[in-house]
Formats: sequence, structure tokens, C-alpha cells
Amino acid sequence: MKKTDGFTLIELIVTLVVAAIIIVVGIPGMSVLMANNQAAAHTDSLVTALSFARSESVKRGINVSICATGTDEEGNIICGGADGWPNGWFVFVDTGDKEQLRSWPPPPGDYNMEGPALVSFNSSGATQSSDPIAFTIEYSHCTGNQKRSITIEPAGHTSVTKEPCTPDE
Repeated sequence: MKKTDGFTLIELIVTLVVAAIIIVVGIPGMSVLMANNQAAAHTDSLVTALSFARSESVKRGINVSICATGTDEEGNIICGGADGWPNGWFVFVDTGDKEQLRSWPPPPGDYNMEGPALVSFNSSGATQSSDPIAFTIEYSHCTGNQKRSITIEPAGHTSVTKEPCTPDE
């Protein structure tokens, strides 16, 4: 009898069953990983903007601010208030002409971001506030400790902590 190379039907079925089990077990873990990475990327984007504003204030020796992006009736970019954070944010020189230094587009996804409408740094890199400034970022599909809390101390130091997600009501 002639020997042939290849798989038998039983070997093929066993291989497909094992692959299906691995996929079924791995997909939920992958979605949690993707959600966690999305929250981390969003947080990193805001922390980068805050660090950029602080370093520019020290480098230039003047006040530099970051605010939520909004638009006026003419379509000009303005500070859009606390509800504007989902529209992105920008850093600008906080003097008469308000020269825009850099802007960040809104991160993708369905999220809630809360924080003050404006954060300003003075020439020494400290905030204009004597109290810590806090932001929170939470995606609609938040599970476990995927909520992020960003705190800016009066001296300008920024820290990020993971917090439990807000329970659905």
C-alpha cells in the first residue's frame, strides 16, 4: 500500500476544535485589553498636552494654557468650555494674541471626560490654581479599573491613577 502525506479527517477536526477553543477563550480577554489600551492612549494624549503646555511656559517665561476645543459662530477655534473636551484640546500662549502652539484631535470612541475648561501654567511651570486640578476619563464600555484620573498638583506635577468604573444605573 502506498503511503500518502497529509492529515486524516480526525486530525483535521481535532485541530479545528482546539483552534476554536483558543479563539473563544481569547476574544473576551482581547476586548478588555483593547479597551484598556484605548483608555491609556487617551490619557497619554492629554498628559502629553499638559506636559507640553507646562514646558512651553517655562521655556518662554510666560503663561501657557490648555483648553477644550470649541468654535465660535464664524468657525474660529476658541476655548469651548468643560463640555468641549470631547472635541479635542489645544495649547496656546496665554497673552493678548493667544497664539496657538499645538492642537490635539478628539480621541475616538464613546467616552465621558470631565475637567476644568482651562488649565494655565505660569513661567515657573506651576498652575494658576492653589488646589490640585483633576480630570477623569471613562469610556462607555469601561470594566474593572479602566477609568483614569489625572491630577495636576499646584506645582505642575501630573499623575495618573486607575480607578474603578462607575457602575451602570
